Amino acid sequence: MRKIRRVALSLVLAVLLTLGLVGPALAGNPTVAITVTAEVVSITNTESVWGIGTVAVDAVVYFSATGSQDDDYSQIENTGTVAIDVEIQGTDIEGGDYDWTLADAAGSEIYSLYANNATTPTVYDKEVKDASYVDILTDLAADGTSDWSMKFTAPTAFNAADDGEEKSATITLVASKHT
Repeated sequence: MRKIRRVALSLVLAVLLTLGLVGPALAGNPTVAITVTAEVVSITNTESVWGIGTVAVDAVVYFSATGSQDDDYSQIENTGTVAIDVEIQGTDIEGGDYDWTLADAAGSEIYSLYANNATTPTVYDKEVKDASYVDILTDLAADGTSDWSMKFTAPTAFNAADDGEEKSATITLVASKHT
């Protein structure tokens, strides 16, 4: 019987010691505050229309308020939460009886389009393509802005039968997280 009392007493003592050690740790109910910000990739651009107007063969027109090649006319703003890269893509110009193809150099019924950014305001070295996107800007900080512009070169010849109707194309800017 003594043996049973000792074992029972030992078990009771062990339970009391365990409760004594665990009890204070549970009493505080510690918490961890979590804060998080989503990665958001988003841009705005100040200009949404470029009305070039009537052009002659081989005309060169700049996307600017003054028509000057060093007047960065539009501004991209990173409205997201991470640094971004921005790419540009164009399309053929459609309308009237004859469309104009976008290419690296103007030709008969072919126009060219080049872009720049604030780093090189007078150098239009980013060829705008219709089959792929081309980097126009890299590593633009969150809340950052960058000026940019374009240079349009009209075809070297228009089809004599062209009706002279207004033509249009679309330029698309796409942002992605800078890596």
